[in-house]
Amino acid sequence: MSQMTATARPLRVPRRGPAPTPLRVIPARITRTGNGAFVAICIGLLTGGLISLLLLNTALAQGSLALGDLNRESARLGDTAGNLQEEIDRASATGALARSASQLGMVRMNTRGYVDLAKGTVTGGAEPATTNNAFPIVTSPTPPAVTSRVKKLLSSATTATNAASHADAQQAAKAKADKQKADKAASDQAKNDKARNDKARAGGRGATPTVPGATNGTSGTPTLGTTD
Repeated sequence: MSQMTATARPLRVPRRGPAPTPLRVIPARITRTGNGAFVAICIGLLTGGLISLLLLNTALAQGSLALGDLNRESARLGDTAGNLQEEIDRASATGALARSASQLGMVRMNTRGYVDLAKGTVTGGAEPATTNNAFPIVTSPTPPAVTSRVKKLLSSATTATNAASHADAQQAAKAKADKQKADKAASDQAKNDKARNDKARAGGRGATPTVPGATNGTSGTPTLGTTD
């Protein structure tokens, strides 16, 4: 048998928890929660952005108005330039130049003379101009002679056109009449041929074939006879 022995075990010491937090007194009301600089910066940035956007929209509106004014001014200047160009064209026309020259007392020269400045000589038979050589001024846009000639040409062209149209109409009428005559002749020929064929068929049905030596009996039917 084994001998029971008692062994001594050390006593367990209980574990201690964390040290308790020391207590402190909390005031009844917090007088200040934080610094207001961040809020002020945010409000300032938002206000600055709104003001910048408003200024940008205002500048764009002013630019649109200025662009419209410039376009209208450009159109007005274009019309003015067109009117001035028309006046220049009218003033530089041949009739206007001749009228201005006549008003200034200028006349047309018949012969020309050339002065050679290097040699000091004059070539050509230059003659002084006289009032008989005045510039002819055409007051009508189309001279009467040209107008009458154009009228004659137009009348002759109209007459030729009418004659050609009349000739074409006559040829068309003649061709139509010839066609009608040909159609009528063909129709008559067809009718005659049809009548002739009908008559021939009718004559063929009414004829009785005869044989040499045949005699008619009392019944009206042909009979064949015999010969000795």
